[in-house]
Amino acid sequence: SVPIFSFTPPTHMADILKALCASCLSSAAAGDEGENRNRAGGAEAGAAGLPPMMQTIMALAQGQMKLPDPKSSREEYRARVAQTIPADVRMFSGCKDEQTSADVGNVSSFTLPANAGPGGAGGACTNAMMEALGRNPNTTWKDLLADMRVILQTKKFTQVPQLSASKEMSLSSQFQIKKSPQSRTKALFIGINYVGHNPGQLNGCHNDVETMKRYVLKSGYDESNVKILMDDGHHTQPTKAEIIKAIKWLVQGAQDGDSLFLHYSGHGGQLKDDNGDEADGYDETMVPLDYQSAGQIRDDDLLKELVLPLPQGVLLTVVMDCCHSGSILDLPYEFTANDANLTSGTPIQLKPNQNFDAQVLMRVAMELFKAYQAGGLQAALQGLKMGQV
Repeated sequence: SVPIFSFTPPTHMADILKALCASCLSSAAAGDEGENRNRAGGAEAGAAGLPPMMQTIMALAQGQMKLPDPKSSREEYRARVAQTIPADVRMFSGCKDEQTSADVGNVSSFTLPANAGPGGAGGACTNAMMEALGRNPNTTWKDLLADMRVILQTKKFTQVPQLSASKEMSLSSQFQIKKSPQSRTKALFIGINYVGHNPGQLNGCHNDVETMKRYVLKSGYDESNVKILMDDGHHTQPTKAEIIKAIKWLVQGAQDGDSLFLHYSGHGGQLKDDNGDEADGYDETMVPLDYQSAGQIRDDDLLKELVLPLPQGVLLTVVMDCCHSGSILDLPYEFTANDANLTSGTPIQLKPNQNFDAQVLMRVAMELFKAYQAGGLQAALQGLKMGQV
């Protein structure tokens, strides 16, 4: 794998963060750059003018914030998670990390609502979800997961759906993908059939996109704010570069009250963990069309590009219909819809992800410091703005 850094880092992460923090504050307080000229000097004024990610890094540097630890008390963990991941992110995955997700030859066996999609081939996760929502459009989170599990079991699929999230939430609350009727919306759909790949070609991912898009638009999303990537000759090709570019489009300009949606149907993979943050030793991946030349998209990259840039008050819903997708966003809370959890008699609720590792924030800090070394504060801030850090 390619190392993240090409320079020799200082011996202690705190030194990096404190150095960066001091530089940010001194530049902001001196009023020597752009909008900071009109601000009063001092730490409070400097921090107020910086992007949320920079403020988080500064707080870490000053000892005002600690990284979330799932072994800490429930209240402490919740508070630290809210500081590091301010947005409300919820992800359905078609299976656990160690499982594969089925590409169904014909989805006619799923009892889908009329006009739900084009029919033909499709992903088991997407179509189980659509069947469950067709039966009960006003379902709760726990009932949707339970119904998906039953549908998959009935059709002899062994994959177990999972829900992961950035915040504690009641699974007895109503399932929804739009925060309020007034929400601004954006949606990104990615479907990859890997046309011409042998082996590896899939058949149902384009159909999954159409099926999920119809549901999302019916749920109140604005069709003018929809982006589709598919290898069908008509849409933007879902290459690694184009997928990352589209993810940046999805999160760009997001603000309190917005609702975002991402659906991915394609191959999912696993690569040997390159930074020691995975308990099973593997990073879960999204497999772009050009994976053989450009490589795969790791879970750490998805967390950095999709989750961390979002501010408080934004709702992001993600559906990952691919293999090995259980922790592909590395979120701090999780629920697995297996038989034991659904029939245990204990309250059905999200639990802290015991494998959650917020060290990716530290790696972002390192990259930020590298940008600062190369070009000063404005280069670091520009890297954040353009998604280069």
